[in-house]
Amino acid sequence: MAAHAAPAPRRTSAGRGGMFHAGQSPLAMGLPLLFGIGYGAYASFMARGGGPARYEQLWLALASGIAFAAVMYVLLFTQHRMKRELRAPLWGVFLGAAVGFLRGLGDFSIYRSVGFGLVIGAAVTVVTYYWWYTHEERADTNST
Repeated sequence: MAAHAAPAPRRTSAGRGGMFHAGQSPLAMGLPLLFGIGYGAYASFMARGGGPARYEQLWLALASGIAFAAVMYVLLFTQHRMKRELRAPLWGVFLGAAVGFLRGLGDFSIYRSVGFGLVIGAAVTVVTYYWWYTHEERADTNST
């Protein structure tokens, strides 16, 4: 008699198979790819320095773009399992190293490139930690 009061079971995408897992949209899957392509293209542009394009720059663009996309993919899809105290420095190290590498491809000294990467990495760490600290629900809150 009360069988109609039970809610219907929710359908999930876990049983469908395919490339996307539950909770992952095509946009979230394509974001690292898009940023990797942009990063690789910019790395090739910085290495060229206004000269003619060569095959070495193509390989640099492919390698740096694939590495950037792979690390970004791993960070995006494993960050929900990490604490914010670990997530923020990982994003800071990743983006600081990426910016420092791009800066090093230009005609700048290695010290200036490392310093710039450290500043960007520290800023990203502080901003991401603050973001997650203010926007995540605390797991240890007591309702009194």
